[in-house]
Amino acid sequence: MAADRGPENPYLAARQEWTERYGSYVQAARAWRIVGVIGLSMAVIGFTYALYLSSQVKLVPYIVEVDKLGTSVSAGFPQQIEYADPRVVRATLGNFITNFRSITPDAVVQKQYIDRTYALLRTPDPSTQKINAWFRGNSPFEKAKTATVAIEVNNIVALSNQTYQVDWTEYERDRKGKETGTRRFRGIATVALTAPQDEAIIRLNPIGLYVQDFDWTAQL
Repeated sequence: MAADRGPENPYLAARQEWTERYGSYVQAARAWRIVGVIGLSMAVIGFTYALYLSSQVKLVPYIVEVDKLGTSVSAGFPQQIEYADPRVVRATLGNFITNFRSITPDAVVQKQYIDRTYALLRTPDPSTQKINAWFRGNSPFEKAKTATVAIEVNNIVALSNQTYQVDWTEYERDRKGKETGTRRFRGIATVALTAPQDEAIIRLNPIGLYVQDFDWTAQL
């Protein structure tokens, strides 16, 4: 004969029955709420990012070349100049020669020439010792009392990745502007590229080109 069971708890029975009938609906609703919150968050992030991109103006230059009559000759996007582009190196070397050899009666401008020359020189390199010796024996400030020298860079040829040949002409004039002499020179420069870090150097030597060695001679 089986033992008699006590009376069932009506609250527990009701809770069990409610869970069996409606528990799955509650779980489903909770899952949909989570999905909804995630979807809303992703929509807000996407909208914010799209708004940010729309505020960033990106312009790509498009160059159109025309002739003397205004007729279009060629058009297209300009090629990006690389950090060590040979054209930039040659232009920097040309400026170096001009700053090194030019002589002007304006002392402020002459000092700028010298500063720009030394911006491409480093203390331990042979070129620095050679140019120091040149300035000690040929002060541009003393020379400027009686004459000026203008520089025309004629040609710059790459002999290797690090060595360049530079040809230039120097036009000397007296203080009245009369030309008193023309001389041609040829120089051989060995260069190195080092990315500049100091802001003051960047202003004078933005690509970090340094003349490691430099020899020059007058041409007949």
